[in-house]
Amino acid sequence: MSTVRRSHRALAWIAAVTAVVWASSGAIHPLIVAIGPKPVTFQPPQASFEAAAFKAPSAVLEAAGIGEASQLRYVAVDGHAALQVQPAGKAERVYFDAETGSPIANADRARAIALARHYSGEQTAAVRDAWLVEHFERDYPWINRLLPVWAVAFEDDIGTVVYVDTGGDRLGTLSGSSKRYWQGLFQTLHTLSFIEVPYLRPAAIGLMVGLFFATTVFGAAMLLRRGGAQASRRFHRRLAWIALLPALLFPATGLFKLLTDELPGQAAPLPPTIGTAQLSALPFKAGDGALSEAIAVPVFGGAPVWKVVALRDAKPEVRLSAADGSAIDGGDEALARRLASGAFGAEISEAPVLVSSFDRDYGFANKRLPVWRATGPSNQTWYFETRSGLVAAQLGGPYGELKQAQALLFNLLHKGHFLDPLGLTPNQRNLLMSGLAATIVLMALFGVAIRLRGRRAGSPLITAQAAPSSAGQTA
Repeated sequence: MSTVRRSHRALAWIAAVTAVVWASSGAIHPLIVAIGPKPVTFQPPQASFEAAAFKAPSAVLEAAGIGEASQLRYVAVDGHAALQVQPAGKAERVYFDAETGSPIANADRARAIALARHYSGEQTAAVRDAWLVEHFERDYPWINRLLPVWAVAFEDDIGTVVYVDTGGDRLGTLSGSSKRYWQGLFQTLHTLSFIEVPYLRPAAIGLMVGLFFATTVFGAAMLLRRGGAQASRRFHRRLAWIALLPALLFPATGLFKLLTDELPGQAAPLPPTIGTAQLSALPFKAGDGALSEAIAVPVFGGAPVWKVVALRDAKPEVRLSAADGSAIDGGDEALARRLASGAFGAEISEAPVLVSSFDRDYGFANKRLPVWRATGPSNQTWYFETRSGLVAAQLGGPYGELKQAQALLFNLLHKGHFLDPLGLTPNQRNLLMSGLAATIVLMALFGVAIRLRGRRAGSPLITAQAAPSSAGQTA
């Protein structure tokens, strides 16, 4: 018996278990999106209020005892202007009538329900419950990025729950009971989410998937040799030829991601809190017309800047004001430059670039659009959202190029975006990737069956050659 065959045989059982656990869970992952409820729109609702000589925000918030805020903006509530504030250290936003300064009770929950109906299209079902989500969890994993959010559950046949961000009127995600079940199963089997001991989870995944990858390599070497005459082994080899490429690429890209995720990175800086006493004047005046929102944007190392979005012929027009209400030249690009210069600690030499759609460097997982791409003095690239002042994503920094390469390879080879030039729809691509993962499971199970039959027959030759030639992956 050759060394390659002995090694393949020795690792076969671990590889078979890995195949069933990772490849089967990976096969269902692309289908999770297909079985869940779909949003009827990705665009936020359009609402506006008429600018008027309202009370100064500092006066309203002083009376309410709010000295610092994480987020603050004027929005339309039931057709009237309201001051929406997220007090520093709090998750729930509070609202004040812009004209009188009086608090508006339960306004954040009501806004969340209205947003949930807008994005889901559900206009008739009763609301079963609505609650704040302040941390990522099993039903709302970190891939959704937005926090805090409201979860709004409807009384319908599929158990719809809609997660919305009232601070940006954004959709976090939609789920139904079936999607939550399969998503939980995927997290348990594919990412071993039940292991909470630091470093143990990646170590367990790395060991099992690494041994599987080694088994696949040994199996690939055996494939290059002439196969046996028995029909069962010939079928196993034919399956192995089909499964070989995904059985190599899936675990390789999964291990690459696992390793790079454990590397230290540079955390994105959080914008400073807004001292509400600074906001001594309104950023608009009576007669300015219809406004969709006016946001106090926190700036690194400086005073907040008002971003006022006016509606001119139903089109948004951005203008800027200082905290004291005085006008600032420029629009969104000028604000992006100010945010970038403050975050980098030095003036940027190149103009920021507007990014209005997801691309290879700024993928869909980042959630926020539009953003501005700016390059810092150390040649690092950051993305800034002028609506919130947040750093939406970073390129560069420690291991930046390695992590960027990993993200690209994972997107292309693990998620199947190398198929995009073929013109496949996302559902078609997902179905094909699930099929490739399923071939790995089928091939591994068939190999195990051959091995068990060989043991029952007591044939060392069959036992030696019946181990699966490759197995599962991290899909």
